[in-house]
This record gives sequence, structure tokens and C-alpha cells, in this order.
Amino acid sequence: MTITSIASTIDAPTEAPVLTVEVFETDNCSRCTATEKEFRRKGVPFTATNVLHDERPREDLDGLSPFDFVVTRYGREMPAVVVRDEDGQVVDWWTGGRMDKWMETIARFEQAGLLIPEHERIVD
Repeated sequence: MTITSIASTIDAPTEAPVLTVEVFETDNCSRCTATEKEFRRKGVPFTATNVLHDERPREDLDGLSPFDFVVTRYGREMPAVVVRDEDGQVVDWWTGGRMDKWMETIARFEQAGLLIPEHERIVD
């Protein structure tokens, strides 16, 4: 007697990639403000870290303070924007007021389905 099993394939929902954005900023930085305003307007979730006020070393920044991390890795121009994947790996970064990078990041979050819904956005 032969037993044949028929396996059915169930389309499991695929998980959207997890992306995070951290905007390293300083006081009185118009490019920092413009970057954050555009991200809020378009629904990109982000964390803002003021490198002048947050002086504590962080494990996720190789044990450095935000200021030392940014200067060591990305230089002194602000903002420094870092996009990471679900494993914490940097997938993109830039410094300064880069509209081209804003648009790339917005498109990346839109494609991944990670934009904040329009009715939930806080816009200045």
C-alpha cells in the first residue's frame, strides 16, 4: 500500500522590512529642522537625537556618545541621517540638507509600507 500525501501551499503574508531613521541634529540647525519637517509631512517615522544635549554613551553607537559617533563616522555637517535595517545595519546615510536623499528615504518607506498614515501625521 502506498500512501501519498498532498501538501498545499498557503500564501503566508510576508513581513514588511523594518527600517529605522535617526536624525542626529544640533541646536539652531535649519537643515535639521527642514529634514525633520519633511519626514513628518511625508510620514517617515524617525528618532531625533540632539548631539549637543545627549552626551551619554550608547551601546548601539559602539559605546560612543552621539556627538563622538557622528563626528567619527560621518563628519561634522548636520544633520547626519542614518537609515538602518531590522538587524541594525546601516543601509543609507547622509549629512546636510539633501533633498535627493529625503525623496529616496520617503520612497523606500513607502515601498515597504512603513509610512505613517496621513491622518496620524503630526505636521508643523
